[in-house]
Amino acid sequence: MPTAAFEPIHVAPFSDALAARTSELLEDTGVLTEDQLETLVTRIAARPDLWHPLIVVDREHRRYELLYDDDQVDIWVLSWMPGQKTGFHDHDLSNVALICAQGELDEGSLALGLRSDPVRMTPGVTRTGPGGYIHSVAHVTGEPAISIHAYSPPLTCVGQYRADARGRLRREPEQGRKELADSTMPVDASRIEGSHG
Repeated sequence: MPTAAFEPIHVAPFSDALAARTSELLEDTGVLTEDQLETLVTRIAARPDLWHPLIVVDREHRRYELLYDDDQVDIWVLSWMPGQKTGFHDHDLSNVALICAQGELDEGSLALGLRSDPVRMTPGVTRTGPGGYIHSVAHVTGEPAISIHAYSPPLTCVGQYRADARGRLRREPEQGRKELADSTMPVDASRIEGSHG
């Protein structure tokens, strides 16, 4: 099936025109499941006319630009540069799906008492999780690398995981639209891998 040709749109960080185009890919189903979110981010990744205008090259901060939001879902385009990573976090009550659209990223996970190698995300690779899904994401290659993330219900809170002064794991709630800081936990790398973000 041939891909539709679209004229480029020059936009500010949020664009009603891009949001309207994105809304055509949505079904009114209420809260989206992981599978529905995965289908959605895959469709969006196949449409660079939607996400390419939101790419931001910033060597100091990982950039996330809102593509679309409503009562059931919010969708973000993230631009990653070398050294940028999230640290471990969850998405509270929101289901999540993310896809690598450009470059390469690593998704890390926590595994108690086991080795947990990061998953290399190359273009087209998706990852999903239910509310409470704990992971980290880190830049590997691409200047920038690009990922597309969708949350349902919309992301209002995240839990950032850190080790306190005694080495105990703590979950610190953060507002869902706040940039995640990488406060990677000082863990025994022989027990838990993928903790680099």
